[in-house]
Amino acid sequence: MLTIENYASFNRQVREIEDGSLVVYTGGFPSAGVVELLSKVLTSVPDDVPFLHWGDVDAGGVRIFRYLEESLPRGPRPHLMSEELAKQSGHPADADPSLASIAKSDSEIRALAEWLAFGSDVRHMEQEALDPAPTSEFGREG
Repeated sequence: MLTIENYASFNRQVREIEDGSLVVYTGGFPSAGVVELLSKVLTSVPDDVPFLHWGDVDAGGVRIFRYLEESLPRGPRPHLMSEELAKQSGHPADADPSLASIAKSDSEIRALAEWLAFGSDVRHMEQEALDPAPTSEFGREG
């Protein structure tokens, strides 16, 4: 299962990648209806079914990821959201200390939040900068 915050990336994912995933467009910051749908799906599938989220590598993307973690019966793992990818395909940005609470949390995205909050050579990356990839390739941050 994969959630995607950006409409263009969602369209590319569902058109170009045939890996059997359920792909849900969150419409940016997910509405209550999207959260309700995801909650129902997550309680209906076994815990070993991977749940991933693909968003921008910036403060907004990290906050959306954290919101999903806090709002759902189980949180996602990052898909195509990493410091390494942002350094390759992103653009220079200032560190954003407002992400400190996520960086210090137990979040699956905490390492990325720490880099974005306190790192040197911080870069932001819009998810459209990347080509979609099968979810089977990502059981970890990446």
